[in-house]
Amino acid sequence: MDRRSFVSSVSALGAGAALSRPDRLVSSAQSAAVESKVPTLPKTNIVVKTRYTPIPPLGNEVFARRLERARQLVRDAGGSMLLATSGATNFAYLVGSNYGRSERLIALLLPVAGGPVLIAPSFEVERVRRGSHIDAPVRGWEEQADPFALVRDAIRESGAASSAIVVEPKTDYWTAMAISRALPDAKLIDGSSVFEELRLVKTPEEIARMRRAIEITEDAIASTFDRLEVGMHDRDVAKIVTDEHAKRGMEGGGLVQFGGQSALPHGGTIGTKLAPQTVVLIDAGGEFQGYTSDITRTRWFGDAPPARFREVYNLVHAAQDAAMARVRPGVPAQEIDRAARAVITQGGYGQYFTHRLGHGMGMDGHEPTWMVEGNTKLLEPGYVFSVEPGIYMPGMWGVRIEDDYMCTAEGGELLSRRAPIV
Repeated sequence: MDRRSFVSSVSALGAGAALSRPDRLVSSAQSAAVESKVPTLPKTNIVVKTRYTPIPPLGNEVFARRLERARQLVRDAGGSMLLATSGATNFAYLVGSNYGRSERLIALLLPVAGGPVLIAPSFEVERVRRGSHIDAPVRGWEEQADPFALVRDAIRESGAASSAIVVEPKTDYWTAMAISRALPDAKLIDGSSVFEELRLVKTPEEIARMRRAIEITEDAIASTFDRLEVGMHDRDVAKIVTDEHAKRGMEGGGLVQFGGQSALPHGGTIGTKLAPQTVVLIDAGGEFQGYTSDITRTRWFGDAPPARFREVYNLVHAAQDAAMARVRPGVPAQEIDRAARAVITQGGYGQYFTHRLGHGMGMDGHEPTWMVEGNTKLLEPGYVFSVEPGIYMPGMWGVRIEDDYMCTAEGGELLSRRAPIV
């Protein structure tokens, strides 16, 4: 992380440094550390916070703008009506609340001309009304009734010029089929492109909440590293990550991997005990007022890290530099992946970079657009995404550094604090 020394006695590795095997021998001094459970990882050198300036919740006017933008995109897609069901992030994006999903239908109907309508079980009407941030009546259906008959009637009463319904892409299959039965003449349109376009460019109020989520996650990770001790299990450390988020008022957690487990990009937290002279990888994130963070930090737990770790770590860091430098409006998303991958390949580790460079971020931790080969979508100001190159060597260890980045009119902006080289 920014302004943090991984190992205070180690300077940056020169480009011509030779490779060496990681030294896994434990000296008598290190054995003593094991016995006394004295941490061997230097403390971070930044001051982390537990209190932050309050950010008020999003106002109703934000959701009114979103509905109007959604109407235009539905119209452009050839639809006369949008349907989204509770349980999907897209529903929460438009309504301001997520009431969960079950066999009981809760849905938003949004005609391109006319006011929105919410559909809910009668006993849920008051809860839905209180949670909604949009000006919309809530129409209830009784337990013995067919909710899709109510959907049909509401659509017909809306005065829609046609029955072309844009369906939110995470809608349950059975729901879409029930709508088809209720409205056999209706045309159902896949709403994937509508919602991708609707949510890709983040507004200033969204970015403010993402910045806060990122800040809290970085502080939670830093505090967790400062609490590491020899003998801890990875599951204990994962609980610390969760607790450090919670004490800062945010729900969050993390994937914690020690040693050889870090060579598996999503290898999981499996109960490994922390020993000196090993790699610690923490991939953490959380949600603040509906907006997410995603940060990964990899550190060497022990004495001065071996040359091989320094070489690999700094190569991953350089790959991040190259990717971030390539970000600007009009650049295809795949070019960001290519920039990072070229650095790692030239460094001789191309076969060990096994996943895409990054993913879009917002209300979902992973959402379009994807920084991956084959994605020719052009970046625009307001796109927020992760930049997370990695090198994973089975049987040894892995290194991933993940930061959150935004395309701006001038180029790009780092939303997180940059980890230093070692």
